Amino acid sequence: MGKSNLMIRLIDIVFILLFGFIAVSEINSAKSIVPPKSTEVTEDSPEGAHIVIVGIEKKGIFTIGRGDIVFTDLFKLQEYFTKVAYESRSNGKKVGVRIRASWDAPVEYSLAVAKICKRLGLPKGIDVVRVIGK
Repeated sequence: MGKSNLMIRLIDIVFILLFGFIAVSEINSAKSIVPPKSTEVTEDSPEGAHIVIVGIEKKGIFTIGRGDIVFTDLFKLQEYFTKVAYESRSNGKKVGVRIRASWDAPVEYSLAVAKICKRLGLPKGIDVVRVIGK
């Protein structure tokens, strides 16, 4: 019986210390957090801008627009971006790239396209989509 009384007293001491620390500790009020904003793309699409939509599929297949143009090589995709950027800029239009990766595509493909955009100075945005039925 002596051991159980000692255990109860130790538990009481632990609770007293716990409540003491809670009473002494200082609780700060929650601060409002400002959500991040994009530094590359403006909130509104600029008027007269040309947006290139790149779809990325699971096996590293890159489609442009609705799938009319298909690339399996990143170098050819970079050449295409260079050509589109040159044509649009010569016409006075701004160019942007929207990267839409399939939900099961490896992220390395999205990052590779983003690096190409960074090298060429093209603003970009990345989406992850799941196409119903595929």
